[in-house]
Amino acid sequence: MTAIEAPGPPIQPALVPPTPEAMNRLASLRAARRVVVTCYVRLGIEERIRSRYRTAVRDAMRAAETVLEQPGVPHDDRQQIGRDLRRIDDFLSNTSRLPHAPGFALFACESLSLFEVVPLPRALRTRVHIDDRPRIAELLATVDEFGRILVAAVDRTHARFFEVDAFGVSELSSLAPIATRGGKFHSDRADSPGWGEGSFHNRIREERHRQAADVMQEIRTRLGQGAWQGVVLAGTARTTAEQLRFLPRGLRPRVIGTARINPTSTTPAEIRRAALEARAAWERREEQTLVAELEEGIGQGWAVQGARGALRALHRGQVRMLLVAANQTGWGFRCADSGRLVLARADCRGEGPPIPVSDVVNEALEEALQQGAEVRVIDDPEAAGRLDGMAALLRFR
Repeated sequence: MTAIEAPGPPIQPALVPPTPEAMNRLASLRAARRVVVTCYVRLGIEERIRSRYRTAVRDAMRAAETVLEQPGVPHDDRQQIGRDLRRIDDFLSNTSRLPHAPGFALFACESLSLFEVVPLPRALRTRVHIDDRPRIAELLATVDEFGRILVAAVDRTHARFFEVDAFGVSELSSLAPIATRGGKFHSDRADSPGWGEGSFHNRIREERHRQAADVMQEIRTRLGQGAWQGVVLAGTARTTAEQLRFLPRGLRPRVIGTARINPTSTTPAEIRRAALEARAAWERREEQTLVAELEEGIGQGWAVQGARGALRALHRGQVRMLLVAANQTGWGFRCADSGRLVLARADCRGEGPPIPVSDVVNEALEEALQQGAEVRVIDDPEAAGRLDGMAALLRFR
């Protein structure tokens, strides 16, 4: 990292929820020069293994620092940014301070006394930006696109419903527990005769079926009351499988995943974690469909393959969805007059002098998000292998 001449003032990190008020405040911040550090960190299960997220952040920091070595960057700015990068690295070294989320955004600027951490339900990729303002396009897009997830935690006698969104989780009204047997083969009616084994098992089966039918009706009612991204069924493997069989054909595509949870003892934190994991797995399954749509669109002129074509379409505002293979990175340039991102200096001929960009993929992601385009990072190895690094589905030809 850049050498640091003197330690900066003690700025304590603040954990900030992704509320509209927090995003509006971040959007209003401006520095006199390009000294604001924005760091997005993926914090999934794989990234937490052996602290791989720290390696990814340090690689992104080194790439960002190469821009500081260009002529024209004041020495004081280099020192301030170096101190902010050191604060970020120190913060990441203590795993107990990390938010319990699949990703987060971190904004740091010594001159603005800014050091805030915003937990996110997802992060596209680990990346670092240095600018005169916080880069919040991904933060805004994540909150807008996340939607609401309905979680139904069910067993034979209980059914609890939860709403999970980008900000947290809240429990909705639950179904009343159905009446059940007293004890095994025995009635709870004092000295009355007990149940035979056949009647006992028939009654258990009937209870499960009645519960599944009631849950199905409740899910249908709630989905009809507003916009939901999907449903997660939680419970034992037998209960979720039985509940799926009770769902009509129109509701089955709305189920994005299942989770193993005890509905009587689960906590909101467990519900949120299960919903986010189910959503992430659902996105991985969708990647194959997106790549197939891309390949079909190329033949019809509604998609482009390769970084050069995708960057050209991005500059024209054609991109509806930008697809990027995971771990894709590389140097590039931005043409000074046109602002277009390119891969080589010669591509800027007639558009102004080329300005080096440490990671052209990060800049492309940010530009696509600012244009309101959807961005998908393809993690599935098979699907990513069918991409030429970067591709785009188009709004118009």
